[in-house]
This record gives sequence, structure tokens and C-alpha cells, in this order.
Amino acid sequence: MSFIGIGSPIPDIVNLPGQTGGEIEVTLDYPSASACDDASPFSPSEATPPGGTFAATPSGLNINASTGEVTPVGSTPQAYTISYTVSGVTSSFALTINAVQQSTFSYASSSFENSGTALPTLAGGTTSGGTFTSSSPSDLPVNSSTGELDLSNSVVGGPYTITYTTPGPCATSSTFQVSITAAYASTSSFTFDGVNDYILTNLTPDSYTGFSISAWVYADSLGSYNVVASQYRANNPSNSAWFLETINSNMAFGVVNGTTLKYAQKAFSTLGWYHVVGVWDGSTVEVYIDGAASGSPQSISAMNTGTVNMAIGGLWNIGGTAVDNGFWDGKIDEVSIWDSGLSSAAVTEIYNSGAPNDLTNLTNASSSNLKAWYKMGE
Repeated sequence: MSFIGIGSPIPDIVNLPGQTGGEIEVTLDYPSASACDDASPFSPSEATPPGGTFAATPSGLNINASTGEVTPVGSTPQAYTISYTVSGVTSSFALTINAVQQSTFSYASSSFENSGTALPTLAGGTTSGGTFTSSSPSDLPVNSSTGELDLSNSVVGGPYTITYTTPGPCATSSTFQVSITAAYASTSSFTFDGVNDYILTNLTPDSYTGFSISAWVYADSLGSYNVVASQYRANNPSNSAWFLETINSNMAFGVVNGTTLKYAQKAFSTLGWYHVVGVWDGSTVEVYIDGAASGSPQSISAMNTGTVNMAIGGLWNIGGTAVDNGFWDGKIDEVSIWDSGLSSAAVTEIYNSGAPNDLTNLTNASSSNLKAWYKMGE
């Protein structure tokens, strides 16, 4: 009861014309302000008073308009505003749907020698910036940021498990197993006396459309000609195919087509071990010493075929008898024959900074092109 003046009661008026009365209070809340797009459906933790309608902006959120249940699977990952409206009164809630991150990665091989390093490759769509860990960091160290494996300081064994965990939110982890084997080591070689020592093989590389020969050599002395390996008949170029030999103080690799001989050469010394490679790619001839090319390749488009078998340490006649005075005086090791013209990157990898490499596990040359590998005593 209200009073106007003294002792003049009038009735209370709840709703005057044009008024709506007291405004209701609407409340909306969810258990979390974010969810991954693979999460299970979830409902509001509070939506009062009941009976209202739910909606979300922008579009893309799977939400039940009557119950407010959100289904993250199939929703577009982005930020949303969810509204709950009762009798014209609205309450809002900010919800973000985050995409589950991808973490797939790999290394070039599941087995590495304990030499050098190896970097991983992130698969397409994988989130970068995560963390790499090793199941045995003392045995196989890994750079936590880049995933680079420190193979040189690894322990032969395994498999070791490398884990990559993406940065949050909605982080995931993937694993890759790596085993470590002992690095290839060359511990012996053949010694040639420069008088009558030789090796005659059953190989005929003149049948290849591309050809490379790699060897480690040590010269005790140099004559006018000292043969590392050849399919070359002395004084008969037409019945010869190729040679890798010293010519005076140069290492030379030559190819014969008919009676035409073309060869590349590079200065050579008797002081220590050297890695020498002859390459014919079907059109040019090049020679390398310790990974460095002569820089003066020679053009020749074909090689004689049907000549003589390959010899190591000397020249040969058709009957397989050593001839001339071109025998190697010193040591020869790790002779390999390839039926392709090796790239400069492959030559560098085989040289391996002066340590004979495992030729069956190269990045820049396929082992399928390796036709022979004479390890010379191993």
C-alpha cells in the first residue's frame, strides 16, 4: 500500500500501461572455453532459465539449438560466440574449436651407421615447432628443436624410439624407430710391387652405357704410366675401352671410341692415400681426386665394346697376360664399379672427407648401380 499525503492509501500498481515488468536473468556457461575438433560432444554446464534457444556465430559449429549440446567433430576450427536466448533476453559464451595437430614425421632410413647426422622430414600438414625426444638420449642423442640425430655419438644397437610432440593446443605425438649399425671401416688393402702384380677380374664394364670407377690408391713411386684399373690393351687402342692410370704426374681417366682416345687428367702425388674416381656419363669423361674434379672434362659419345676383361693394377692383352711396364707400385683399396656416371655429389659422398664410406648405403648413388665392390682384403 502506498500513501499520497497523510493517511491517503492507494493500491500498488505493478504494471502501468507500456511497461513489461521486471527483466528475467539469463545465464549460460560451458565446462571449457575451448575444445579439440576430435572431442566428444558436451553440453552447457549451466543454461537458465530453461526453455531458451541456442545459436552460434559465425556458422560452422555443430550445436543443438534446443539443448546447447556442442559436437566438435565436423565443426570448423575457429572462435565462436554461443548465444542463449529466453523471452528476448540473451546470454553469451565464447568457445574456440581447435584443430587436432598432425605430428607425422620420418627419417630417410630406419637404420643408420654411427657416423654423421640425420635430419627428419615432417609430413605434409604436420605442425612444426614441436619437440623431439629420444627413448635413450645417451645412446642416440637428438636435437630437441630440429630432430637432428647425432649419429657420430650414437651407440650401435636399437631400435631407439624418436618421438615428436607438436606444440599445443590439441597437441599430438608420433614415433619413429631407428637402429644404429657400425660405420663401415676399411682396414686393409692390396699391395702391388710395380713389377708383375695384378688382378684380372671377370668384369666387362665396356658393356655399360654409363660407367664410373672409384678407388683408394697409394703410390710408392710413379713411372710414365701406372695403372689403377683398365680395360685397355697396350699399343692397341681399337681393342681397348677405358683406363684409370697416372700419366707422368697426373691421374687420368680415359675412354676409347674406335681409335679415338679422350681423357681428363688432374695433378697427382705420391704423398699419402688419395681417392680417385673416373666418370663417363655417356657423353663426357671426368676424373676426380679427393672429391675435386679436373674441371676439364672431355667429350666422347661412345666406348669400344668386346675388348678385354677389367684388370686392376696393370694393362692386359686379349689372353689375359700382363704386358707393358704400367704396373701399379703401391697400394690399391676399395675398388668399385658403377654402371652409371656418378654425380659430383655422389663422388663427394663416396670420398666422405677421407674415410671410405659404405657404398651400399649412399644418398646420392643407388646401390642398384653398384656392379662390383672389391674391398681388397676385408
